[in-house]
Amino acid sequence: MAYNRHTAPQTRDRLLARVEAEDAAGSDAAAFALHWSPYSPSWLRDAPLAERLTYLQCPHAVFRREVAAGRDLPDEAWSQLDADPDVSVRRAAAHRPSTPPHVLLKLLRTHGEVSHVRPLLVDHPNFPRQALRGFMDEPDPRVRVLALKDPELPVADLRQLAACADSFLRAGTARHPNITTELLELLLADPEPKVADDAAANPALPRAQMDRILARAGL
Repeated sequence: MAYNRHTAPQTRDRLLARVEAEDAAGSDAAAFALHWSPYSPSWLRDAPLAERLTYLQCPHAVFRREVAAGRDLPDEAWSQLDADPDVSVRRAAAHRPSTPPHVLLKLLRTHGEVSHVRPLLVDHPNFPRQALRGFMDEPDPRVRVLALKDPELPVADLRQLAACADSFLRAGTARHPNITTELLELLLADPEPKVADDAAANPALPRAQMDRILARAGL
């Protein structure tokens, strides 16, 4: 009802404020309704531009997110959305074709990637690919993992990632095209099965080692 186009603004604000308060208090149902529900005010995407622009100041992120899904906004609207206090709105805006490189870089350095939303922002045509290696210096492993998008990441960096406590970093290293046989041998013995599986599936693994793995498995 809160997302219906014909609901009065006062009623909408009252309903959403209640759910947002429940979400802040730890309600799983409210969190699902706000962040994971398939329902949204999608009608806003087809509304006239003038009407959509009135929602730039809407107190509810879901409406600003729908505005950010448009592709015909003026530059001042994009600037406002790029600075939105809600990261989901900023991510939605960043998927437009004209997103400046520095906006993409700042967003990913601050918040990392969202793997289930495609296309990835790191694959955006305007993303400065030469900056990928710099993600190695990021303390947050969820951001540092983006360095693995550099297909020519130096072996010294891969060795550092292969020794990380986070298994997703070791798994990403095991899949990397620039990995050495030495590192693959190390990761094949990783206690996390996913890491070992990814190492075994890497085309860089020597044929002899592949044959040994198959022989041990009785295949």
